[in-house]
Amino acid sequence: MKQKHLGRALLAALLALAAGVAYGQTDATAAKIPFAFRAAGSDLPAGEYRVGPESTNPQSIQLKNMDTGKIIFIHAKAPATEYKNPRPRLIFRCGGEEGCALATMWSGTGSGLEFPTPKLTANQRERRETIYLNHFKDK
Repeated sequence: MKQKHLGRALLAALLALAAGVAYGQTDATAAKIPFAFRAAGSDLPAGEYRVGPESTNPQSIQLKNMDTGKIIFIHAKAPATEYKNPRPRLIFRCGGEEGCALATMWSGTGSGLEFPTPKLTANQRERRETIYLNHFKDK
């Protein structure tokens, strides 16, 4: 029984560490997103967005529309890891009438966060759109 609790505690610590490493950086990044999309239940227009970590929760990010000033916070459903592409980027899952939804953010360090997306029906074809992030510069 103790071993089961220890395993759960270690898993929780590992997930917290992975999220902290992924978003321990304080540098915000920017992305020019050329299409409307959904994130955290909100419909967002195409435009330039500032993307950064949410200060009180390492498993959340903050998206700020630079044209409207609207800010939303998006909580991740899970941390993610990969080592193929070191560039920071946003991955959108697109399909059918649902349009595109923010699916994953990669930090550029091999760590990222996965976000909830709407389910596609069996007859909808899925495609992925990738938007690379750049360091944010105040205008």
